[in-house]
Amino acid sequence: MQKSLKIIRYAVLGGIFLIPFLVLIVTPSLFFPFITGKNFSFRILVEIIFSLWLVLAIFDPVRSRERGSRSTSNGVDPNYRPKSASRRTWLLIAAVAFTFVLILSTIFSVNPYRSFWSNFERMEGLLSFLHLFALFLVLTTMMNPPAGGERLWKWFFHISLSVSVIVGIYGLLQLAGVLETHQGSRLDATLGNSSYLAIYMIFHIFLALLYLFKTREWYRWFYFPVIVLETMVLYYTATRGAILGFIVGLLLAAALLALFSQEKKIKIFAASAFVSIVVFAGIFLIFKSSPFVSQSPVLSRFSSISLSEQTTQSRLVVWKMSWQGFKEKPLLGWGLENYNLIFNKYYQPILWKQEPWFDRAHNVFFDRLTTNGIIGLFAYLGLFACSLYCLWKKGPTFAKGEGRSLTDSVFITSMFAAYFIHNLFVFDNITSLILFFSILAYISAKDRPSLKKVKDGPLSNSLSLKSASAMIVGIAMIFIIYFINVPAILASRNLIEAFKSSSQNNAQESFQWFQKAISRNSFGSTEAREHLVNFSMQVFQQPNIDNDFKTKVVDYAVLEMKKQIEQATEDIRYMVFLGTLYNKVGQYDKAVEILSKAAKLAPNKQMVHFELATSYLNKKDYEKTLDILKKAFELAPEYLEARKIYAMAAIFAGQDKLAEDLMKDYGGLIVADERILRAFIERGDIIKITAILEKFIEQEPNNAQYRVSLAAGYLQSSQRQKAIEQLQKAIDLEPKFKQQGEYYINEIRAGRNP
Repeated sequence: MQKSLKIIRYAVLGGIFLIPFLVLIVTPSLFFPFITGKNFSFRILVEIIFSLWLVLAIFDPVRSRERGSRSTSNGVDPNYRPKSASRRTWLLIAAVAFTFVLILSTIFSVNPYRSFWSNFERMEGLLSFLHLFALFLVLTTMMNPPAGGERLWKWFFHISLSVSVIVGIYGLLQLAGVLETHQGSRLDATLGNSSYLAIYMIFHIFLALLYLFKTREWYRWFYFPVIVLETMVLYYTATRGAILGFIVGLLLAAALLALFSQEKKIKIFAASAFVSIVVFAGIFLIFKSSPFVSQSPVLSRFSSISLSEQTTQSRLVVWKMSWQGFKEKPLLGWGLENYNLIFNKYYQPILWKQEPWFDRAHNVFFDRLTTNGIIGLFAYLGLFACSLYCLWKKGPTFAKGEGRSLTDSVFITSMFAAYFIHNLFVFDNITSLILFFSILAYISAKDRPSLKKVKDGPLSNSLSLKSASAMIVGIAMIFIIYFINVPAILASRNLIEAFKSSSQNNAQESFQWFQKAISRNSFGSTEAREHLVNFSMQVFQQPNIDNDFKTKVVDYAVLEMKKQIEQATEDIRYMVFLGTLYNKVGQYDKAVEILSKAAKLAPNKQMVHFELATSYLNKKDYEKTLDILKKAFELAPEYLEARKIYAMAAIFAGQDKLAEDLMKDYGGLIVADERILRAFIERGDIIKITAILEKFIEQEPNNAQYRVSLAAGYLQSSQRQKAIEQLQKAIDLEPKFKQQGEYYINEIRAGRNP
């Protein structure tokens, strides 16, 4: 038995040491390849090691123990049960409290299903936090000081540092142009997002600093190039919140070392570093308007920070909306992953410049406040507070061997300060959460209070009962791994196959893949339904596709989106998808019905009003169309798109004076805009049609289709020579049009209208 338990222990430790490698996983065969592969791998790995850890805990025969005790009556290492006295730390209590609040918040969530499962893009629902808590428990019990914890933690963190170097080199190759970035020009490495990479680098820079100061051996200087590499990568992520947090963290580390270190050299070095950072920051502020700064892609992002900057204004507005959402549900919030409901309900029209579907407050603390309430926010802050208490409770000058070293306290505190600042401006992801909970576990594992001897007592279970319990754990592990992961993984793969088939113009096969993805009955069905709606609209517009197949696809998409709306009754996103589909297929009354509900739930969201107005416009109810678009326009008159759409509707309604007044300071009605062109085509105003087409050609002189359309306009206004000239230019631009174009030209010269 002891040999078997020893093998299981090594298996658990092996799984723990695999966790740092998860950051390297990118899965093109899955939807959201930078997110899903990492998350599914993390969940499966944690489920395995947690199950094996439970087996160890079941067979843990501890009857009594004292501080530092390692042996029991049969020699098995007694370190696997978190409820034992040696594991009852303040940080464990805080982690339990935080997880319990998340469970309560999910139970009382506006959309419990989404709160539990999340979606492919985030995968940050309750399920993920349960896995993080399970990881925390395993780390604190498997890697504790009596079991050689210091050595195990050193291995764990150095493996993570080694992997971070690989990620850093990947970032440098992106910087050199050898590898492509995935989202814009900022470095993102294997994380697919520059802010995710930035906080990943910050954790490891402070880990390297910790061991640089902590290690006395000759190899300590190898940490220095790691710090330089990762600081360079951090800089080129150009993530302002993370870099600001990094600077604050460095300042704090320097201040703490200068104040509390007992070594004179370190005090002098730290004080010098503190002054240097402050001086460099001051120099930057003085010269932030210089050409050197303004021409730097990174420095210019920092120099542009101001209250009037668009990003700053947007964040302030979003945080104001978050506060309104909090006031509505103050205790346990709206539930994890439900911030989008707050964003829609309290949407501020000034946000038209931003993306229309925010699912985060871009501030972790507002995310906690809105989705988990004031209780959830305090529980989250409690993790930081208890960490600091555990790090510093013995005082800043505690000696080696008594709890934690000063180096640990200084650099973990500074790391958390940087992480805290970073979280004020963005949101978490699985890699940063794994690192955060791993550091929490490290603090908790080393925080061992003085213990009182526990009286001996009989073993709680017989060997046979323990064996039966272990078998149940094994069976449950298989079931959990399958139920939690496999359907969603298959749905994700099916969705990718649907996209591939659609791009190859194989609509039949693509439709089958969409059906398979949805039939998995996983949380992936939500995103599969969204993309199915887009696919169905594309199919409906294809002239070469059989009408029966079009009807089949549209009917299925409508049915599935109705199911989605039933599952998330307050989420207007799905209502807009369904309403847009109804508009595309000509079912305008149904579109009005569903979009009217959406408009009530999000009264200030212009895009909902635009789609609802489209329904009335297609019904030729111009009075209602104008009424809706007037409201959308008045929400934010500076929104040019709303102005143009309102003017277009006025043209349809025959109110040219209104349209002219709206556009008089914006180029008038003769502008290169497809919607205004469509309105004049509906009116049959050939003069304005040709004038607008001329504007289009000014912008795109090599667009053959515009020239053909302009030729048709000239022909209708009896400008036959101009029509011929445009057709000839279209032939020159598009040789495939030659035969047809020459036919049109010959017909026009013969006095006929082709």
